[in-house]
Amino acid sequence: MWWKRRALGPVEWKCGHCGGNHSNLPTDFGWKLPDEIWELGEDVCQSYLEWSTDICHHEGRWFLRGVLELPFTFGEGRWGWGCWAEVDEVAIQKLWKLDSGSGEIFEPECGVLACEVPGYLGSKCLPLEVHFGRADLSPLLVLDSTSDHMLAFHQRHGIDEAQYHAILDLVSPK
Repeated sequence: MWWKRRALGPVEWKCGHCGGNHSNLPTDFGWKLPDEIWELGEDVCQSYLEWSTDICHHEGRWFLRGVLELPFTFGEGRWGWGCWAEVDEVAIQKLWKLDSGSGEIFEPECGVLACEVPGYLGSKCLPLEVHFGRADLSPLLVLDSTSDHMLAFHQRHGIDEAQYHAILDLVSPK
């Protein structure tokens, strides 16, 4: 399933973890820029970088934003991490070619995760593939299927209610 740039429909379910009924809880969290770029400082980001909401270029390095999905095991839906991946310029050219067509004709491109995902220590720099879909959808980031990292495991096998609540606790403003 490809991540849409609009909000998903209402998610309503009874939580087996806390016993409460939930609806319309967030199912996405994203970064405006890759971690390494934020570390340069906001002034540098604004003054020296070429970037948009989906592409970032700095000193010969290319980044694109996509979604890394963790399917729910307790019902329909998924959690989407709006992450950045460092990729070759070829991947960026493919993204630009998606103007109004379908990227499903493109082979996936290799890259590495450019964000440290909360709750998944050591996730930055995990190898991944970028899968392109329709032009109005963000690319799908798929971690290496042989990785034993917990984030890759959750992408392959899903997350339960307790894991979903733990993610919400990590990303929700306190």
